This record gives sequence, C-alpha cells and structure tokens, in this order.
Amino acid sequence: MHRLFRVLAPALLALCPTFATAAIIGPTDDWMPLRPGAHQLGISDQMVNRILAAGVKLTCPGTVHGNGGVLNGWFLGSDASGFYTNAHGVIDLGPDNKPNFIEPLDKCAVLSYRDLVAKGINATAYALSVPTNRNELALATFQPQGDSPLRDRARLRLLRSVAGAKALALPDFDRISLSVGEQVIMVSLRPPGMRDPEIQACTIQSLNLRGRSPGQLFTDCDNNFGNSAALYFVRDPADPSMLLPIALHEGCHEKLGDHKGWNIEDNTAMGIMLGNSFFAFQGRS
Repeated sequence: MHRLFRVLAPALLALCPTFATAAIIGPTDDWMPLRPGAHQLGISDQMVNRILAAGVKLTCPGTVHGNGGVLNGWFLGSDASGFYTNAHGVIDLGPDNKPNFIEPLDKCAVLSYRDLVAKGINATAYALSVPTNRNELALATFQPQGDSPLRDRARLRLLRSVAGAKALALPDFDRISLSVGEQVIMVSLRPPGMRDPEIQACTIQSLNLRGRSPGQLFTDCDNNFGNSAALYFVRDPADPSMLLPIALHEGCHEKLGDHKGWNIEDNTAMGIMLGNSFFAFQGRS
C-alpha cells in the first residue's frame, strides 16, 4: 500500500486538485436515503438517530485563494465540542498550486446532519474556533495534497456546541475482527447539495492494519464529489441492527472514468482506521 500511494501521488494531484471534492466512483451506485436505506439494511431507527446527532457538514467559502470546499465531519468518542474530518477540509491548493488554508476560516460554517434533515437550507450554522496562528490547528498534516493519505485528518473545534450533538462511541478494535469480503456501511451527505444524508452497503476489498499507523481500509464503496470524510461502519456483533464506526473516508481516483469493478490501482476507496493513533495531532512550529 505504501508503494501504491507513493506512485500514485503525482496522478492524484493532477486529477484531483481540490481534495475537498475528491471522490471515488465504484462498481455500482448503491446510495440510498439514510432512514429508508437503513430500514432496508436492517439498521434500527435508534442507530439512525445516533448518526444524525454525530454527523456534520463543513463548508468553507475560500474567498482568499479561490479554494473553497465542502465535506463531512463527525463527533467521535465522548466529546461533542470538536469534530473529526479530513485535513483538506481547511487546507487546499490555491492558484499558486501550493497548500493554503481555505481562508477566511472564520467564515466556515458547520451544520449538523440532524438540522439539515429537519430544516434544510434553514439549518443553524456554527462557526469554527480558529486560532490566530493557523499552525496551532490540530492537523495530522499541513500539506494533505502531497502527504500520505493516512495523515489527511483533523480535529476542528467549535465556538459553541451544536444543539443536540452527541458523539459516536468508538469500538474496542481488539474485539472486532475485520476481514476481506466483510460488509461495511458507509454514510455521507449527498453531493452536490450536501443536505441529505445517504447510506450504502459495500464490502472490504483489502486491509492494511499493521506497519503504517493508523491503518487503512479499502472497499468497493461508491463515491462522488463531496463524499470526503464520509464514515465507515460495521455491524455491532452484540446487536446487528446497530453500527460501530471504524474508519474515516479518504480517497481519489487515479484514472478518469467510471470504473466498473474494483481494482486497487484504478479505484482506491480508502478509509483511515479510527484506532488510537488516528487521534494523535500536533500543531506545526
């Protein structure tokens, strides 16, 4: 996997200059609206409500460098004062082809899944708590377009808490056995409007859980522009109608076109595993 991404990096940059809208096109189009789709997959209303309380949309206008973006984010663990997303949600390539913060970051808006479902365009917008020194942001990389995909992650704080937000509890990975061919569930807002949560079931195609932390998950999930920082789940062994979050989506297609069939060289639908090292962030000096 390490060699794959080292080889693909130039192509990824050429085809996907703005990772905030980067996407993978999978073998089929299996997205379904969240609640009826969950019902079809045997997922409980209780789990749907947990997803709605934990998911957010992050949108940044990017008026300074002309590099705005929109993507997903999630409250994870036990704290709902900050959420996790891709680092490319706040850093993107500007006209100078260099990684720039998507300024003005204080104009970025965070909207909850629950509000989007209930209120649509009238959903309440929350502001980021942005340090004056942007290098103090909790990012695993400050150049997500050129760094390892595993480092394309961030924890962003809010000026005030989202009403009704509740973080998704993290599973004990020592008690979860993941394997190729196993079903995974992916949840994301639907692009380009990014107002409607959707769900799909797909399968694990490859795993790389050792060596390079925090670990990678490859699937045949379908994606489109805007699905960055979607969330992967597996069913809870204690209750299959409930889901456990396992990975944050990160990916980009290496070749143009609709790839009908999964191939690691052509279709890299990748998730960053939510193990302990996922939550290691530091500012840049």
